[in-house]
Amino acid sequence: MSAKSFGLDIGRSFIKAVQVEAKNNKKVLMAAVSKQTPSGGIQSESPVDLGKVSDAIKACVDEAKISTDKCVVSLIESQVVARLIQLPTLTDKELAAAINWEAEQYIPLPIKDVFLQYKVVSRPQESSTSGKMDVLLIASPKRVIQKYLNVVRNANLRPEILETESIALVRALTKSEDPATIVVSLGALSSELIIAYGGNVLFTRSIATGGVTLTRAVMAEFNLPQAQAEEYKQTYGILEDKLSGKVAAVLKPILDILISEILKAVEFAHSHVENSQISRIVICGGGAYLPGLPEFLAERTSFEVSLGDAWTDFVKEGLILKLPGQGSFYCVATGLALRR
Repeated sequence: MSAKSFGLDIGRSFIKAVQVEAKNNKKVLMAAVSKQTPSGGIQSESPVDLGKVSDAIKACVDEAKISTDKCVVSLIESQVVARLIQLPTLTDKELAAAINWEAEQYIPLPIKDVFLQYKVVSRPQESSTSGKMDVLLIASPKRVIQKYLNVVRNANLRPEILETESIALVRALTKSEDPATIVVSLGALSSELIIAYGGNVLFTRSIATGGVTLTRAVMAEFNLPQAQAEEYKQTYGILEDKLSGKVAAVLKPILDILISEILKAVEFAHSHVENSQISRIVICGGGAYLPGLPEFLAERTSFEVSLGDAWTDFVKEGLILKLPGQGSFYCVATGLALRR
């Protein structure tokens, strides 16, 4: 087995595996495969359901011909608690001694029942008058972590690191020199909002509005079966000049919920993070391909909007050429694979 690891994204709708080779400042896509997540998925507590997830992971890895059993695994964002907190300026030693007590005020779970990680996002300059430092807290319930480890190990794999979807997305889609950015990951069952700045995650929020919500709205409005409603959504999207704008009229009120949450995230950044003037939105995930979505978001928010592609700076040869436009779909798995 190769000593390198691959990215394993155990999503609620799809399981995705990506292997990357990075050397001499070049990144090459070695493998990328997805399988539909079995019913119940990783959030189930049923041993039968979890066994099916392990089988699907194994099938995904086998099909991709992944050359290692070591993997970096994603945690579904809604299963962890992430908080950006402000503390008086402390040294690393002082922070390590104080972090559990501070976390108790922000994490709605007993600290003894979670794995707690933290990262200093910013410390004030000596000339600053605020005297506050920003620290990102991430708390993962121990029972959830153990479940992930069991599922992955039962697929005959060795999980090396577990990290949140948001951290993987920021690694895949932003650079440390980029301006403050809102990453919007549009999944089938939910959408994730992430504010990234300086290569760090500053804010995350999971919204229970995803592609399935949009499809169901089209089903109800036009009395269509699911497959045909999905086709309508993917073909007409929110384009006013398609089907007389009838599909757009159904979808836009639902997407306005997303807009509202984006604007709240912007207000949070302005009030909590120094020098965090947001100038752009990057969209990714399966729902990002909805026709007319970038223009709609740009109109409603007045920000520059682009489709995130985790493979933008990869060598354009081999597998990438066989998967045109899929760099957005595989963003989380690619971000995991890029972890060093």
